[in-house]
Amino acid sequence: MMLKHHRIAMAAAGVLGGALLITGCGAASALPSAPDAGNAGTALTGDIGTSNCSEADFIASASPVEGWPGSFLVTYGNRSDKVCTINGGVPNLHGVDMTNSPIEQLPVEDVRIPDVPKEFTLKPGDVVYAGIFVVPGDKGDPNSYVLTGFQSSLPDMSEEQNVNIVGDGPVEITGKQLQVTSLATNPDDLMK
Repeated sequence: MMLKHHRIAMAAAGVLGGALLITGCGAASALPSAPDAGNAGTALTGDIGTSNCSEADFIASASPVEGWPGSFLVTYGNRSDKVCTINGGVPNLHGVDMTNSPIEQLPVEDVRIPDVPKEFTLKPGDVVYAGIFVVPGDKGDPNSYVLTGFQSSLPDMSEEQNVNIVGDGPVEITGKQLQVTSLATNPDDLMK
């Protein structure tokens, strides 16, 4: 079952890469400062919540999970100088093509992780995680798409940003669907 594969991959990410990600994003000084956006710090309304921060207050990166092709651990770091409250739902995440345009036809399945908070309060430098699994596809299949990256917004924010892919060189994955987990403060929670 793909969902079980996805959760196992995310658990591996927590064991293999979680310490590195937490070390790299755990302190406010390690995160680039948020750009001065006109709407930063204002409440944005979405389908399931509101936030006192904007997407510009966060930096998103995705680390491939070693040994699990198509699986990524996404880290959202609060790079602002304020405490941000965000909804604990599933991030709005899309695959992008070579032109950095969202692949709207690529289906995205929300995978809700049980027993995670409905809301997170993140101090400057704090992070939350989500998992992505790209269901493999074939380049010859008209229902498959070639992804070269991701764009994302947090659950109660509407402005999407590029997700920085951590690794050596460009990413190119052929997939039929994305599975995206809800947010968690601990990568191990993604395997529940």
